[in-house]
Amino acid sequence: MRGMRSLRGSSKAVSIFRPPRLSSLRSIFTGCRAVMLPRFGGPEVLELREDVPVPNLSPNEVLVRAKAVSVNPLDCRARYGRSVFQPHLPIIIGRDVSGEVAAVGNSVKSFKVGQEVFGALHPTALRGTYTDYGVLSEEELTEKPASVSHVEASAIPFAALTAWRALKSNARILEGCV
Repeated sequence: MRGMRSLRGSSKAVSIFRPPRLSSLRSIFTGCRAVMLPRFGGPEVLELREDVPVPNLSPNEVLVRAKAVSVNPLDCRARYGRSVFQPHLPIIIGRDVSGEVAAVGNSVKSFKVGQEVFGALHPTALRGTYTDYGVLSEEELTEKPASVSHVEASAIPFAALTAWRALKSNARILEGCV
């Protein structure tokens, strides 16, 4: 698949997309590339499609031009059809992303076009992050520190959530105990 690095055997974040340079005017975003899951199975079922529609933004949503996405166990379970949430195929999978704000909904106050961000979609999201342009809510994103690369930032969200949940639920660490 042109423009995509191999995902097979990789458990770390990789920069898999080189999005085309586009103006930040939302009106010209009509289609983008995306890795689609047309049926459940191994990595061989993933398809790179060249003209996937870019959805319109809701007032609290941010359009992120992906610089890097990560592959995590949640994505692999979804690909095999073993997710708690049963998606309707075909879908774009992926949860974590790091990139640049390409457009914002009219209620978004925290981000502006051109700003570097990273974040993660909720596991029930219908459109994933394995795409040139991901759509996330303002609450699902945070500003990317300049000292962290896009590849590093894309690997943080679900890994950090897993660590937090283990500390809170399993170790029963409470606020102020550390």
